[in-house]
Amino acid sequence: MFKALYSDGITLHLINEDNLADIATLFQGHPDSQPMLQELFQNYLPRYENGRRTNFGFYSLLSDELAGMSLLSVDSWEERAGSTGADVFLHMRGRGVTPRSKPHLFYLAFELLGLNRVATGHRVSNVASQRSIAKTPGFQFEGIMRESGVNEQGEFEDELLYAILRRDWQQLYDPGLVQVIH
Repeated sequence: MFKALYSDGITLHLINEDNLADIATLFQGHPDSQPMLQELFQNYLPRYENGRRTNFGFYSLLSDELAGMSLLSVDSWEERAGSTGADVFLHMRGRGVTPRSKPHLFYLAFELLGLNRVATGHRVSNVASQRSIAKTPGFQFEGIMRESGVNEQGEFEDELLYAILRRDWQQLYDPGLVQVIH
């Protein structure tokens, strides 16, 4: 198994059980450390199904500065489908960390894992996610899940859905730009 993926000044370090304590320490000292740690433990830890890893969480460094986390989940090995998400520290927002991390995740999904489809989405009110998805080549709008979740105000909210297919990735991205670090 690899340890990290690097491209475009961003390194995604794979989160594993053996480096979790160090990562938790790394995440300390920021105004939003507590919610980021909650996200780490809730969504970014490794998960397995039938002995195969299905959750690939990463912490991200922009140059050498901690930026946030990125995630690729395998939703179905049989259908070769996955999904992606990200959380960025407040002080690192607006630097393009999430869209610049997508080539790493697409490389993992399509080149290393053999997936055919990677989906993502955002609640209508999440303007930052909307901007990030718009900056990511290949994601195509696919539809709306009406009132799919509850927002911070306790109101039902729609989610906008997007996806990229393997064939789109092959046309838009150069896999040679992603370096696998072992």
